[in-house]
Amino acid sequence: MGWRSVTISFLFPRPHQLISNAAVLPIPTPRRRTVRDDKSTFINRRLTLPSIAHRVTTIRLLGAGPLIPSYTYEIRASGLRPLEIALPDKLEDAAMKQGALQLVRPWHSKLLSPSAESDATTEKQLFSTLERPFHALLLIQLPHNEYKRIVSSTLIIAEPVDSSSVLQSKVRTLNIV
Repeated sequence: MGWRSVTISFLFPRPHQLISNAAVLPIPTPRRRTVRDDKSTFINRRLTLPSIAHRVTTIRLLGAGPLIPSYTYEIRASGLRPLEIALPDKLEDAAMKQGALQLVRPWHSKLLSPSAESDATTEKQLFSTLERPFHALLLIQLPHNEYKRIVSSTLIIAEPVDSSSVLQSKVRTLNIV
């Protein structure tokens, strides 16, 4: 019985046993997440990815390869030039449904200046970067505002239509499972 009481008092000291000059550490206060400090995270097989999403408006099968199984699709997405991709497998009917697919440009916080105040040069560099072609991810929307990456073995190069489409784009955080 005595051993147990000594252990308990050691683990849970009484007020008179506390050290009087213990260091006080500041507790971080929660702050609102902004695009500037938004980073991708991968926890429990779920990727939280800040990105610029472009809704696929039409997807059309152009043809199938006669010798090697490959399927060529034309994809049109809001704010992007039409593009063609060749896939080793045929897309499922659910993916062909309008609004089910998104072409996504992963966002990187380094696109923004580290300072809170942006100057004209920084804005011009950001705008120039966003106007260039980029490697896109093709995602299908799942229930509960989640997305799944499809055709991960295919490199997809997408390009914005013009400067106005770049100005209209918004950074969103997507949950990819």
